[in-house]
Amino acid sequence: MPKVAIIYDSATHHTEIMANAIAEGLKSEGIEVMTSHVHEAQLKEIEGIDGLVLGSGTYHHEIMPALEVFMEQAKNAKLKGKVGAAFCSYGWSPEVVDLITNRLKGYGMETVDGLLIHEKPDEAGLEKCRQFGIKIAKKVKGE
Repeated sequence: MPKVAIIYDSATHHTEIMANAIAEGLKSEGIEVMTSHVHEAQLKEIEGIDGLVLGSGTYHHEIMPALEVFMEQAKNAKLKGKVGAAFCSYGWSPEVVDLITNRLKGYGMETVDGLLIHEKPDEAGLEKCRQFGIKIAKKVKGE
């Protein structure tokens, strides 16, 4: 069974809510999912995965600091050719998805277009998250 790790940082829990909905979409496609807040995540969690999904709120137009540190540590993991994706709950500036996606591309990952949700996702936003998870699952499975 393919495995995907979702690692996120969330100051307001909005990104956490998104992570859980993305996980639902992945699971609905038969993907094993490991979801972790970045403070609990360990690099060994991304060993042997088929996909890595990173989520962050926006911190002064940048990736949240703890996720930035995790990403820097993950650059030496064997991620080349794996599927990568980014998501963000934002208030004013949505550039974090592009920042994360560019980093994943730099690791040699095959990326999926990222997902942005303004503030806390409503039911329509949650459905976008689930569909995003399904889209990632299909790429992981080569469909």
